[in-house]
Amino acid sequence: MSRADRRELERRLREAPIADEAGAEERAWAVIRAAHEERAPVPRRPPVRGIAIAAGAAVLALAVGLSPAGAKVADFVGEVVGIGATDPEPGIGRLPAPGEILVESGDGAWIVRADGSKRRLGDYGEATWSPHGRYVAATDGRQLVALDPQGEVRWTITAPREVRDPRWSGTDVDTRIAYRSGGDLWVVAGDGIGARRLARGVARVAPAWRPPPDAKLGPAGPFHVVAYRERSGRVQAIDADTGQRVPVTAPDRAAVPPLGGWPEGTGGPVRRPGGGVAELRRGDGATVLVIRTASGAKRLSGMPPGRITGPSWSPDGRWVAVGWPDGDQWLLIRADTPRRIVAFGDISRQFDPGGGGSGPFPRISGWILPER
Repeated sequence: MSRADRRELERRLREAPIADEAGAEERAWAVIRAAHEERAPVPRRPPVRGIAIAAGAAVLALAVGLSPAGAKVADFVGEVVGIGATDPEPGIGRLPAPGEILVESGDGAWIVRADGSKRRLGDYGEATWSPHGRYVAATDGRQLVALDPQGEVRWTITAPREVRDPRWSGTDVDTRIAYRSGGDLWVVAGDGIGARRLARGVARVAPAWRPPPDAKLGPAGPFHVVAYRERSGRVQAIDADTGQRVPVTAPDRAAVPPLGGWPEGTGGPVRRPGGGVAELRRGDGATVLVIRTASGAKRLSGMPPGRITGPSWSPDGRWVAVGWPDGDQWLLIRADTPRRIVAFGDISRQFDPGGGGSGPFPRISGWILPER
């Protein structure tokens, strides 16, 4: 098939109406989850300092359920693109999209502003943005701390055991924070009031908030639903306001990490602002970035060798940020033009003032456009 014929086929696939699109999306998430859990571990490649992909990278087929139950499953062949920014900027420059990036590093939690400048919030562990970036929730041993982007503490609560995996609900209406303390799942209101246990026997992986229901699409269900994984491996969903379990959906299962966390070189589906997802997957011993837009189009981008972390979406949904620890870089990839890359280098030193950058590789926790 010629290149022109292939492009025409891709155009027709993108524009073709999809029957039962909502149901198809549910099934697609289930397929993605199954692929994660069945994948065998892949040995880690040796570190590489430059970004390089073999010129003859093969096209990777991604089978995704696009049709109603009982109909044929479509095989969509995505585009595999070599990532090619060979000369990263030394340090962090201006971000290619508006917003601020929250970072977890061995030296604490940081915020990177749109112009590339940085502010250290404090010696905190894990951190998560509140909706619209007005606050940050962070961990400090047994304490859950809420602070503003200037680092001023607004409130703290003390849990029975070490606090892990805080996740702020994805809405600014009467917000909640879910977090783990030991083997229990807890929730607290966004103002720090009313902390209570939701579940026991929880696996050591992060919970995930379900997007709130859209009244325009049908009867509204529970507003604050959080999904989590039990130690047995089973995913459960619970109404954080009533404490009652609710039916688990395919997106719930896809959003919660598997037991032991995501396999190396992979990452759970991250929702794109305005619709769609980005996800890191393994294929033929290499990492690929799967980008699914709201229109249903998909692109696969070949990634550099070694471990990849992320992904995170820019607030405008145009860029996907991933980390490349072996290259000590962040790669900011334009979603609609995967060959367009902004690469920032020497990342470890940027969040280790006065040190050698030998701590854990700084992880992007979220990219948000603050409303303050």
